[in-house]
Amino acid sequence: MTPERRARRRVLWMNLLFSAGLAVALPWFLAGILAHWWGPARGTAWSTHHAYAVRTFWFGLLGMLAPVVAPGVGLAFLAVVWLWCAARMVQAWLAWEREEWIVDPGRFI
Repeated sequence: MTPERRARRRVLWMNLLFSAGLAVALPWFLAGILAHWWGPARGTAWSTHHAYAVRTFWFGLLGMLAPVVAPGVGLAFLAVVWLWCAARMVQAWLAWEREEWIVDPGRFI
């Protein structure tokens, strides 16, 4: 298997786990661990997908902690973060399907 195909398959698994993580938290953590463990797939079009996944993981994790840190407004903030993560997953799936780079994976959305 070529490095390009391996990286594409890894991004597929990360996207699947992140998408499942929108309903249940455990796959979200597994996707974040895999994104860090597999590394950035340097030299392939999928390197931006890895950076995008890592950033989505950390912001999502911080959002999950919001109800614990600020019980009053935390649930509202959690809902906003969930929507943000869902929007990022839609963008990740579209880029994966088109086999294209994610332009500026560090931007907010």
